[in-house]
Amino acid sequence: MMIDEERKKAPRALNHVSSNQMQICVCVRKRPLFEREVANGEIDSVSCPNPKVVVHEPKVKVDGITKFINNSEFNFDNTYSEKESSNDLYKFQIKDLLPSLFNNGVVTLFAYGQTGSGKTFTVTAATHDAVHDLFKLAPAGT
Repeated sequence: MMIDEERKKAPRALNHVSSNQMQICVCVRKRPLFEREVANGEIDSVSCPNPKVVVHEPKVKVDGITKFINNSEFNFDNTYSEKESSNDLYKFQIKDLLPSLFNNGVVTLFAYGQTGSGKTFTVTAATHDAVHDLFKLAPAGT
């Protein structure tokens, strides 16, 4: 309950910024808890109000009684919560970069994270959308 209260206090998420406005863009996508994690009583202690990741750490003061939440904030170019889709990430991180590929540009998507964190899920969806859009963007005869 305390973490939910902390989330309510958080500033509203900002709009995502297209990666074509940056040389390098670092973004984070949060995955939802798995059903088995919820069944095991695990709690969601991370929020992603763009462009931040906030880790809510439950603690007890030195009096041994008073509980509080210690919030640690980490800033990125864009963050995507568990409520945002792979298509949302594709739209802001990849789509606007695709036309540069037809002018000798290079686009690299690097996914990093713990096993089971959703890298393959996200990259597969982004690749599907990118291939679809590349065929639409390709000059005739290419």
